[in-house]
Amino acid sequence: MVRLLALVLAVYCYLQPALVRADDTAKQLTGSWKLTAWTIQIIGGELTEPMGHDPKGRAVFTPDGYVAFIIVAGNRKPAANDAESAALLKSLLAYTGPFTIDGDKFTTKVDISWNELLTGQDQVRFFKLEGDKLSLRTAEQVSAVYPGKKVVGMLTWEREH
Repeated sequence: MVRLLALVLAVYCYLQPALVRADDTAKQLTGSWKLTAWTIQIIGGELTEPMGHDPKGRAVFTPDGYVAFIIVAGNRKPAANDAESAALLKSLLAYTGPFTIDGDKFTTKVDISWNELLTGQDQVRFFKLEGDKLSLRTAEQVSAVYPGKKVVGMLTWEREH
C-alpha cells in the first residue's frame, strides 16, 4: 500500500507541472484575437490564400475553456439573390467548442460548425505564442477548403486590446 501511495505521489508530482503550464497557457490565450494571415500549403502543390490576400477573422478564447473561430474572405459583399447567398458560404469558415492544451498542441472538440462534417470532430492545431502574436499550424490533413487534397494550414493572429 505504501508503494502504491508513493507511486501515485510520484506520478502526480511528475504530471502536475505540465497541468499547471497548460492552465497558464490557456489563461494567456484568453481574449480576442484578430486574424492577420492565413495560408494553406497544398501537399505537392502550391501555397494558397484560401480567403484572399486580406482575410478577416476573429478567434475568441474564453476563461472557461471554449474557443470560437470565424474567418471570412476580405472582399465579401451582401448577396442580392440565392446564388450569391450560396456563394457567401464558400467564403466563410466558423466553428466553436471546448479546447484542451497539451504542450504546443491544442485540440478543439467541435460542437458547432459551418461545415457539419466537422461537428463532433477534433480540430488539432499546433501553436506558438509570442507576446501578442499567436501562430497556429495544422498537421497534414485532408482539407475542408480544398476537398480531396492534403494540406497544412498556417494562421497568424494578433491579440486585440
